[in-house]
Amino acid sequence: MKVGCLIYSDHEKYKTLHENAVKSFTTFHPNVELYSFDIFNDCDLLNSIRKEIKTPLPVGPYKYKIGEILFEKEKLDKLIILGADTITCSRLDEFLDDNDHDILTTLDYPYELIIESYRLARMDNHVNADIVCFNNKKALQEILNHYNHNKTHYFEQASLNYICNVQRKFTSKIVDRFSEVVYNVRSKGNVCAEPNTFPWAKYMQKYEVVDDKLFTGTHEYIDESKQIKIWHYCQGFGNQNSDQINESMTFFANECFNKETKKFFREICGLKDFV
Repeated sequence: MKVGCLIYSDHEKYKTLHENAVKSFTTFHPNVELYSFDIFNDCDLLNSIRKEIKTPLPVGPYKYKIGEILFEKEKLDKLIILGADTITCSRLDEFLDDNDHDILTTLDYPYELIIESYRLARMDNHVNADIVCFNNKKALQEILNHYNHNKTHYFEQASLNYICNVQRKFTSKIVDRFSEVVYNVRSKGNVCAEPNTFPWAKYMQKYEVVDDKLFTGTHEYIDESKQIKIWHYCQGFGNQNSDQINESMTFFANECFNKETKKFFREICGLKDFV
């Protein structure tokens, strides 16, 4: 099998985030073909893909469109798509070892996804578009096709949830539902933030490292400690400027991540300069 991973960003304000996403993924996946595309990348492959995308798209659908073209150009059997604001904390076994499902997804914050009174996802199956794996190019194409005919402010995330939870033409599995691992934002406490609040710190202070693996620890919303496979900021950085992004990163570094976690990022994940 040929496996690829796409990490894409479209602005210089994501430079440090993007670098951390790339370094940490590579640390645990030296044999996976990594496609790291950002504004500092002017490679022939990315330029040829850009020429094939005729219609302007928002960044999320654009990233998925790049993924669709990569499938064909690179003859991929499996494609992992990660947000540039992620830190990979382990080998992604749940993605790499499952070749049976067309789409492998991960949980978003625990709230219902509702578009114009139509429910696309419940709290327990609302999946996030920034950490996903495709074993079938046609499933990715179906998501893009749905987006093209159903544009909403949830962009490709609405389409991903529709294809997985409503249409169900393709097989899918939420890898961190009813699981001993966490792949997405629920490691931040498994809670939703009220407007202008950042409730994550008291839950993230519970993180612990056991046998070179990062775990959530337990608290009122997580009754059994789970291994964190990917940590995701998921702070709406697309709507923030560079200063705001740096403030958010500083908040997490100083108020949320304990010393044990920061040491784990530096020594295990390959982020030697992580503050």
